[in-house]
Amino acid sequence: MKHNVQMLAHARMQKMQKEYAAMMREGVEPFSLFQLFNHEEFRLDEFCQSFRPHPYSRQLKRVAQEFCERYGIWLENAEHYVTCAIYLFPTANLYRMNNILKNCTVDFFLNDTMGREVFTHLSAGEQERCNVVRQRIGRMDYPFESIPEAHGVETANAEMLLDIYNTSPAHWFREFKKMYNYHIDVTHLDCNTNSLGHIPTVEEYIDMRGHISGMHHTIQLIEYSDGQFLDWKWMETAGIKTDMQRLQYVTAAIGCLMNDLFSFEKEVIDNSSDSNLLMILALNDPGLSLEEIIRKAAAIVQQFLLEFALLVTRVRNRSYQQLPAGSEMVDKLDAHIGGLERCVQASWVWQVYTKRYKRSNSIWKETQLVPAIAAAV
Repeated sequence: MKHNVQMLAHARMQKMQKEYAAMMREGVEPFSLFQLFNHEEFRLDEFCQSFRPHPYSRQLKRVAQEFCERYGIWLENAEHYVTCAIYLFPTANLYRMNNILKNCTVDFFLNDTMGREVFTHLSAGEQERCNVVRQRIGRMDYPFESIPEAHGVETANAEMLLDIYNTSPAHWFREFKKMYNYHIDVTHLDCNTNSLGHIPTVEEYIDMRGHISGMHHTIQLIEYSDGQFLDWKWMETAGIKTDMQRLQYVTAAIGCLMNDLFSFEKEVIDNSSDSNLLMILALNDPGLSLEEIIRKAAAIVQQFLLEFALLVTRVRNRSYQQLPAGSEMVDKLDAHIGGLERCVQASWVWQVYTKRYKRSNSIWKETQLVPAIAAAV
């Protein structure tokens, strides 16, 4: 069974890469992700008009770099990741944002040194060393002390966890740490179908991708960013809990699946990774052309955007019915929904802005590297 999966995945990868090469060779007009994601009931340009970056972005970048350099985990491309994190939490206060950046920079270092794109290209010895680091990080618990022979990223992780532990409620931190550790455990290894031994359904992949991307614990950090921690018991009593859980899931799906399209060339074409929505669609329906796959993947993101808008309205309206008695809880919920909206905005705005996915000849209009930019990179 596993051998059959390997053969199928390899053949489908080659077919997709050949189709892509032919498109590039023939000078096919790049696809506009903006047009593919947009819908008459949800326009990204209108939705993102209110987005503003963090007012202290420059100061936060400097502090994040100093933290990474202290532990030897600053990478050449780390600025892309730091900028991403700052985009995701544009209203966070400075102290809490510094701790969030510590979490993001640790996670990003692990991603670029042992993440799903990288892990399969490491030697057996390197993979074993990465597994040891991953397992030790996943077992860290209060008081979050690292062993003398620990890698710098482990010590950085210990500092980050202790800082967040000291500035958050115990019940919230417990759930955050569980989600974060699960993300670390499932992400930093071979996530390709060869290793899985089967081809996941699209639904299974989306569930898995949310954890691999780190979006689920990132969404938990919205509460931490402004100190407005949700009361789930109150939401259950108010009949909001199920919709709120779905809204958080949909927000995570938008972020990670948008990224699958933006990073398609980097992951699938350059690194031959099939842990990507477009490849999962291809493996589940081998007869689809690359253009059909692109449109199908974009339609999935579009449907999540439409569901997001629907859920935001529904949750807000139901929460307002709890006024005036539940005004404190409603204010916290409203603040969190605002954070989710900014997260969706950032998922689009940052990926268009960053040079991380830009190239001189791209299949996407948004990631075309224009000559003036190319000369400066």
